[in-house]
Amino acid sequence: MTSRWLFRVLGLWVIALTWSLSAWAGLPDTVLRVKPSVVLVGTFKSTDNPRFQLRGAGFLVAGGDLVVTNAHVLPSSGAGLSEMASLVVHVRGGAGDWQMRSASVLEVDAARDLALMRIDGQPGPSLKIGDSRRVKEGDSLAFMGFPIGGVLGFSHVTHRATVSSITSAALPSPSAERLKEQAIRSLRSGTFDIFQLDATAYPGNSGGPLFDPDTGDVVGVMNMVLIKGTRESALSQPSGISYAVPSRYVQELVDRHR
Repeated sequence: MTSRWLFRVLGLWVIALTWSLSAWAGLPDTVLRVKPSVVLVGTFKSTDNPRFQLRGAGFLVAGGDLVVTNAHVLPSSGAGLSEMASLVVHVRGGAGDWQMRSASVLEVDAARDLALMRIDGQPGPSLKIGDSRRVKEGDSLAFMGFPIGGVLGFSHVTHRATVSSITSAALPSPSAERLKEQAIRSLRSGTFDIFQLDATAYPGNSGGPLFDPDTGDVVGVMNMVLIKGTRESALSQPSGISYAVPSRYVQELVDRHR
């Protein structure tokens, strides 16, 4: 009886291990395909040191001249961007070097913290926007960006993540005084679902793609601010949980500017 029980446990363990390995089997090849489409978003000013200031990540979509990122990654228009610095995007060239491109903002979805830009010059390889409505809790995904880019350098970094929850983006605080501006905006515009991930992301990941490890299709946009100002405002010590805005809202944004 004991031997039979042990064999069953061992069999289940082997099945679980096989499933886990198969979930990531295609990731190395997918990373190679995704990397050229993930870009640096920041500002450039010739008198600054360094002249380029990284603000976050982004990724190319549609014809390769449109860039998706977080709205909070963009410099504040009230800060006088034209006097301070230029909005730029760095795209990987064919030789692997970073090429700076001027960028212009096409649209900002402040409620969902999304932004769409157009870059000058030669289009780059674009990523396909997948159907985020097919994402389920427990799915294995991956995300790419430039965590703490100013310190670690501008190299693409990929992390694995499991969708631990699909949850509401807005959670009202018990007291009105504790509601952040972002939370109020989300509540007014109507709440929406967001992906909660069991991985730690850093500021340089904001705006980067959350993608299927096999196909490379984008199913979300990494975000380190939207929930930090709403759901986690109720926590005295915010966790290392990361979040992503579903790609269905990205598709709506892109469709308006094709």
